[in-house]
Amino acid sequence: MYNDTVSILDEIVNNKKIEVEALKAVRPLEILQEEAAEVTIKKRPFRELFKKGPVLIAEIKPHSPSMGEIMDESPLEMADLYSKSDADVISVLTDSEYFGGSNELLRDVRGRVPQAILRKDFIIDEYQVYETLLLPADAFLLIASILTESELANLLKLGSKLGLDALVEVHDEEDIEKALRAGAKIMGINNRDLKTFKTDIAVTEKLMAKIPKGTFVVSESGIGSADDVKKVRRSGISGILVGTSVLQATDPIAKINELKQALNS
Repeated sequence: MYNDTVSILDEIVNNKKIEVEALKAVRPLEILQEEAAEVTIKKRPFRELFKKGPVLIAEIKPHSPSMGEIMDESPLEMADLYSKSDADVISVLTDSEYFGGSNELLRDVRGRVPQAILRKDFIIDEYQVYETLLLPADAFLLIASILTESELANLLKLGSKLGLDALVEVHDEEDIEKALRAGAKIMGINNRDLKTFKTDIAVTEKLMAKIPKGTFVVSESGIGSADDVKKVRRSGISGILVGTSVLQATDPIAKINELKQALNS
């Protein structure tokens, strides 16, 4: 177990930089760009879903630095369950070292579910955005706290150019201001404290007041019950991202349906 989240984030990001450079050495960016120009795979709706109503994003995350192993079922067994559920989007962790995911896992999940796929990773380089398109995923996560404003803006622009939507994760007011200046259209408020790992859905209620109307907002982490959903929904959020509460539920489909019903109430 880790106790110092900030140092973990630094470690993960530093490791990711090394990982990306190694990938470039084997398969240069120019090759990805050439392949991207030939992509004909039809994109599944992501941002468009938020225009129709509240969105539930269900996550596949084999393990995490804070909790260790999370899932009893295999990721693909969970994907099969998600495919039959009321989840609107499936989030897949592709970081291998810290979260037990992989690009191959995302490809396999996409082949099993009809929903849009959100790629969650520590994306710091344009190489990873092209990689996201080619996997293929329909949207990708950007974490405001690990990017400069210019880096965030450039990755958002590239994603838009490639037809990919982006969910920009924020943790505090500084992140929100950075994300807005960079042009974020969809934000995810992470209710997990970066220093203690504790979650508090009141974070969503607090930060929603700082986000202008017209921005789609997803509440992430710490949402485990219908009451939790109703609390964040009252603050004006456009969706929720749920992982552990569903992954560890006795009946994941029933849990998703319970949370989705509360989201729509």
